[in-house]
Amino acid sequence: MLSKELRSASQIVALVGLFFSTLMFIPWLASVAVGWKGGDPFLWSGLTAGFGCILILLATRGETPKISARFGILVVNFLWWIVPLICAFPFILALPELTIVDAIFESTSGLTTTGATVLSDLINQPRPILLWRSLMQWIGGLGILSLGLILLPFLRVGGMQLFRMESSDRADKPLPRLIEISKSIILIYLVLSGLCAFSYIAVGVAPFDSIAHAMTTVATGGFSTHDESIGYYQSSKVLWVSIIFMIFGGLPFSFFIAIFFTRNIPKADPQIIFFLSLILLASITVILVDITFIDLSFFKITQYIFNIVAIITTTGYASGDFMSYSGIGPVLFFFLIFVGGCAGSTSGGIKIYRFVILAQLIKSSLNELIYSRGVFLMRYGKQVVDQTVFRSAMIMITTFLSFLALFTIILGAMGLDFITALSGAASALANVGPGIGEIIGPSGNYSTLEDSEKFVLIIAMILGRLELLVVMALFMPILWRD
Repeated sequence: MLSKELRSASQIVALVGLFFSTLMFIPWLASVAVGWKGGDPFLWSGLTAGFGCILILLATRGETPKISARFGILVVNFLWWIVPLICAFPFILALPELTIVDAIFESTSGLTTTGATVLSDLINQPRPILLWRSLMQWIGGLGILSLGLILLPFLRVGGMQLFRMESSDRADKPLPRLIEISKSIILIYLVLSGLCAFSYIAVGVAPFDSIAHAMTTVATGGFSTHDESIGYYQSSKVLWVSIIFMIFGGLPFSFFIAIFFTRNIPKADPQIIFFLSLILLASITVILVDITFIDLSFFKITQYIFNIVAIITTTGYASGDFMSYSGIGPVLFFFLIFVGGCAGSTSGGIKIYRFVILAQLIKSSLNELIYSRGVFLMRYGKQVVDQTVFRSAMIMITTFLSFLALFTIILGAMGLDFITALSGAASALANVGPGIGEIIGPSGNYSTLEDSEKFVLIIAMILGRLELLVVMALFMPILWRD
């Protein structure tokens, strides 16, 4: 049985690899049509990777095993550890100054929608490279939605079973069948991306930049076509377009499905309320602490809100160096790195709903302290939830913090200063992008790090995107027993 599952998992990876190989022809075709330079590496990358994937498909033909937790774990791990290697081909061929680790770092950052980059002087980089970076994040965001709404709840990872949508006996599920959910996700994702692109164009952004930024905004990825990120435009209108669509990307897509594809009004989701409230509260706090009324302007206020939203949604865009803010600003930004958006969104981080669960656990513990003989039900909103959901969510938070400490120690042992090591580990695990400090902060990038340090961050990015436990399961002997 295990051999069949390994073969089928390899086949699925080959199919996805073939899909990405086909996508490589898009930058090449665009370069031919528009006259861009630097398109040929994508032609040869697509042909090479595609041929390799076809050979694997032919070698792994056979009966598909029954869907199981083990099979799901194998498929997810195979995909997220191998596909970045395939997507790195164009960087290796188009940018010979990059090391192989640099290329894999860039592709991993793109697919996991982290947004950390080793590239600089982006305005002079070949257009096909810039298009490929945005395209990777856009497809990566769609894959993350599928992972968060369909597969992870099935695997019962970190409390994600709270958001299961596939069982037809759930009255509050948006749609009855997985295929319908998948179609709805794709349609909503396409519509939001299109609206975002047109909105950017409407406020004066060039068409190419609008399309590239629309893909990375909705995916909450953060790759930009300029070193200054969205701050390049110095426009309140551009920033507000980003703010609105980053928030959309940070909301659970089950909410959009319920609104647009069912006749039922979606029930109030505590994580959405917490998410929007946190954005509002954090924005007000930073504005009141940092701003002087002499410098008070709509653009400056917009910048504060933009940077808050970019961090909370793990997009990682920047409109300036938020480390230059006075008072509590930099400290607040550091802690916001961990939060993330809602479950079932394109955002990374610990996820808002786990903090909602943590608050419920604290409340329940206090009630039990005061009323020792009382029986208190655990709730998520109005829904009574099984204790296992709360337990798994807490395990996830503990595991995240444990890996944060581990990666910080490893990076520190490699020679990085404490701030860079800690914020780099946090940013990678939470899939945020920019860290704290002069090296990897919003005004810098990851190009100055050693290859060994980048390799550690590559592992951290994938671990963070896979919710940690999915990867840890590979090291459990019970997984490999028939």
